Amino acid sequence: MRARTALRSVGGPRRVERRESLSLGMAMLSPFGLSEQWLLRDAGDRHWMLIADALGQSGIAFRDAEGHAVYAAFCATELTLARPSRPLLGTGIEITSTLHVVAANRIGSEHHIAGAEGWLGTLRMISCFLRHDGSGSNRRLLRSSLPGLDDLAAATPGLDRQHARARALARQSRDTPATGPDLLVQTPVPALDFNAVGLLYFPTFSRLAEAARPCPAPLTGREVVYLGNLDQGERVTVRAAATGLQITSGPRLLALVETTC
Repeated sequence: MRARTALRSVGGPRRVERRESLSLGMAMLSPFGLSEQWLLRDAGDRHWMLIADALGQSGIAFRDAEGHAVYAAFCATELTLARPSRPLLGTGIEITSTLHVVAANRIGSEHHIAGAEGWLGTLRMISCFLRHDGSGSNRRLLRSSLPGLDDLAAATPGLDRQHARARALARQSRDTPATGPDLLVQTPVPALDFNAVGLLYFPTFSRLAEAARPCPAPLTGREVVYLGNLDQGERVTVRAAATGLQITSGPRLLALVETTC
């Protein structure tokens, strides 16, 4: 497996791109094709590495102008998957990832996955920059920023559409709370569901949604809008909503999830 990184600028916006060829093993696959959990985790790292490339640094430990540790926290993800016509185990894929400015304090990446027979999936991810306050609680994350990213390539039409839809769903959720039954109540496990900086890891929200309402057919799409986080030891509830699912912790809305099977 070999990664190729491009950082190009010809008198205009910078194009930041990574390409990598991989051979698909068990950890990368489900019975239906690409594993959603593997792809989210892998692409999350790719998103952070693209930001590091754009900043010209070798590591993914980001700090703001005041020296605070800053995280590229995801605001929205949109996954679309193909239904492979043959088994993928042991076959090769290429992942092409690009980085874009979406809005003020919003960075987006697109990840296109192709195999020998063509397109296998696309993942779009939008993040903002957050940091912990002095309490260290995940309930009290503060907005932050990183200089040096304003000249990135503009958002693709897909990222623009995703950003507008995520904002609309977030606004709508304030006026239409979930009235459906509780489908799942669970206390996330620190060693399994939280990431290296102590935040509930964003793929966990998709796992909770699938556990609460399993797809009756292979997954072909999942959109998640992330609205909050929680501390270790707190419970989450997944409820049916007018469209999709809502994930809450007590009265706080953490995420909105829409799934296509």
